[in-house]
Amino acid sequence: MTFAAVLRRPDLPATTPLPRGLDVALAVALAAYGFFIPFSVAGTSLMLAVLLLFVLACAPRVWRSRPWREPTMAVGLVLFAWIGLHTLLIDGALRSLRMPLVSYKELLLAPMLFALFRLTSRPAWFFRALVAGTLAWAAVSWSAVWSEHMALVLGPHRISASFEFALLAFVLLEHGRRTARPWPARIGAAFLALTVLFAMEGRTGQLIVLLLLAVSAWLHVPRRWRIAALVLTPVLVAALALGSGAVQRRMAETTSAIEKPEQVPTTSTGIRVELVKHGLTLVREHWLLGAGFNHYSQLHQDAVRRAYANDPVRREQYQSFWARTPNPHDEYVMQVVGGGVVSLALFLGWLAMPLLRRLPDGHHVPVLQGAVVAFAVGCLFNSLLLDFVEGHYYTALLAWLLAREATPRA
Repeated sequence: MTFAAVLRRPDLPATTPLPRGLDVALAVALAAYGFFIPFSVAGTSLMLAVLLLFVLACAPRVWRSRPWREPTMAVGLVLFAWIGLHTLLIDGALRSLRMPLVSYKELLLAPMLFALFRLTSRPAWFFRALVAGTLAWAAVSWSAVWSEHMALVLGPHRISASFEFALLAFVLLEHGRRTARPWPARIGAAFLALTVLFAMEGRTGQLIVLLLLAVSAWLHVPRRWRIAALVLTPVLVAALALGSGAVQRRMAETTSAIEKPEQVPTTSTGIRVELVKHGLTLVREHWLLGAGFNHYSQLHQDAVRRAYANDPVRREQYQSFWARTPNPHDEYVMQVVGGGVVSLALFLGWLAMPLLRRLPDGHHVPVLQGAVVAFAVGCLFNSLLLDFVEGHYYTALLAWLLAREATPRA
């Protein structure tokens, strides 16, 4: 069987039905997991522990389902193994594995979730609960518009929330195209997109919304109008979004930081500029072999110290909190500096596998392509796989989408 054939029809054995009681219990656990993912780290962790119990209870069935034969899951497992092996080679101690393996556990959890979604006869319960939890979180986000206290409470969550809302908005639009009643999904997608543009200051989410609107326009309009829709849709929405105070504030902050770099960065944009500058320095220095996933904080602080050693104003910036960050806010930088060119290649391969997935008739799967594009673009500005909430949200949704499209081998 050729690689192209595997992408169209992964070599996956058919799964056997679960006993009714176990099947319903698994569906409920997956639904609870989906509901908590958007907003609760504690709830997500608790339900993960419950799902691990189901994996143990269904271990023979999970093993026979061969989730590692799915190309995306296979590449993810290789990347996870490389992160562990590279860490051992660099640090030489088992205890050094804790941080990188915990941080990138989604690569290991994704095949587990993929297998569970294929085992249950009710995988749609997960998606419905995920939609319900995300819409509820979006509704809460609007409270920041009228309450200064809620704005302060919700502010730290704007990156993860805006990414979730933008991604699910696109998935709902595509889901609507496959249903007889598309309008509930379209209304939900519109609500999520408007939340990102008008109720929060998540620049990553705002950019992804515009990008995915262009993708949706391309998919939904007749072929002869695609080019015009691809260009005009995000332009018109961006023009509408300029009336949003949240968008205006983020644009003004971004423009100011780029045109007039701060001597001592105080805004999030100014800090992002510094992270990019010193992150690229580390990429140039460690792109081949990588310096280890446990050492980014020390490497970044040293890069800042070296860059400003002769600057009397910025000389002490290496002691600031942003100079000691273990998170470069760019997943590509994290992979290169952590694990070298091999890690980056595996990460890019993991991203590419869903893009190459085809239906049995040879057509691509638009919802998978849009989801990957959103995640790949978001990874330019944030370490989305390293981050708990964003990583969980994307990998769980990806596992569900792949399980939905998987065709058992006859």
